[in-house]
Amino acid sequence: MAIPESIDTSVTFEEARTTIPDLTSKLSDAYYNATISYFNRLTDEVWIFGVKPDDGPVSFVPGQYTSLGLGYWEPRIDDAIESDIDTQWSKLARRSYSVSSPMFTSDDYHADHGVADLARCEDLDDIEIYAVLVSPDGDFVPGLTPRLAMKNVGDRLFMGRKMAGRYDATAVDDPTAPLVFLSTGTGEAPQMAMIVELLRTGHTGPIVSVVTARHWSDLVYVDKNRALEKRFDNYTYLPIPTREPDVEKRYIQDVVRNDFTADKLGFELDPTNTHVFVCGNPDMIGLPDESGDQPVFPTTLGVSEILVERGFKLDKRKDPGNIHFEEFW
Repeated sequence: MAIPESIDTSVTFEEARTTIPDLTSKLSDAYYNATISYFNRLTDEVWIFGVKPDDGPVSFVPGQYTSLGLGYWEPRIDDAIESDIDTQWSKLARRSYSVSSPMFTSDDYHADHGVADLARCEDLDDIEIYAVLVSPDGDFVPGLTPRLAMKNVGDRLFMGRKMAGRYDATAVDDPTAPLVFLSTGTGEAPQMAMIVELLRTGHTGPIVSVVTARHWSDLVYVDKNRALEKRFDNYTYLPIPTREPDVEKRYIQDVVRNDFTADKLGFELDPTNTHVFVCGNPDMIGLPDESGDQPVFPTTLGVSEILVERGFKLDKRKDPGNIHFEEFW
C-alpha cells in the first residue's frame, strides 16, 4: 500500500483537500482492496453489510475476525474532527470485526430445506459484518464507523486478508455435547457463524443462544434464528431487549444465575460435557485479573465468575477449558 509520490503527506488535511488533485481517488486506489456488496441499515445506527475482497474469497474458521478500514480523508456523518487529523489524514482508521454469517443462501429460508441452504463459510464470495455506529464521547472520537455510515453498495474499503483469533468451536469434539452461546450486541456475529456451521455439520446436542441488546430493533437476527428453531429441534434462541418498557430488564448474568436450570434449559449445565461461548461487553464476560497468585474477578459480577463457581474453567491458550471467550472488544 504505497502512497503515490504526488501526494505530500506533510501538509495539513485542509491543504491536502484543497491543493492535491483527485486526492480521494488516489488514496482509495492505493489502500482499498474490497467492495461493499450489500448494506442493510436495520436502524440509523445498526447495520449488516457484505464485504467482497478483490482477490476472491477469504478462508476462515467460523468465529474468527478480520480488520476493516477507511481513510481518515473520508467524510464523516458527524461534525467531529480527530485532534491529530493533520498527521493522520493519509492513513486508515481501522477496527477489528468478527465475521458473522448470512445464515442462509436462499431467500425462502422459512421453508424447511434442512441443511441444504445453510451458509458454508468456504463457499461465500463475501463476508458478512454486523456493526453499530459509535458516537464521539468527550475526547474520544471514533474513526471508522462514522465514515462507514456514509457508505453504500459499491463503495470501496480496506479489508485485512488474514483472518485471526482462536475464538471458535473447534474444541467441540462431541456432536451430542450441550452448547451455550452468550452474547451482547455485535457479539452475536461470531456466534451465528459458529452455530450455523455446527447445525450444518450435524451437531445433535442442545444448542442455546442468549442475546441481549437495548431494543428489539437492535436484535438483528431474530427472524432468521426463528427459522433455525423451526428446522432444528435441538436449537433454542433467547433474545432479550434490556430497554423495552414492556419487557422485564434482565442481563445475561441474570439468565445464567436464575434460568440455567435443568427444568428450564431441558438439560443440565454440566461442566463435564458442556461448552459455553461468551462474546460481547467485557463487563458481561467479567474475566479475572490473574496477575497475582490467585485470580481476582471484577467487582461487577460477570458470567465467568458465575460459571467458574459452577465448576467450569476458562479456556486459555495453553490451558484448555470450557468457557470460551472473545479476547478483543
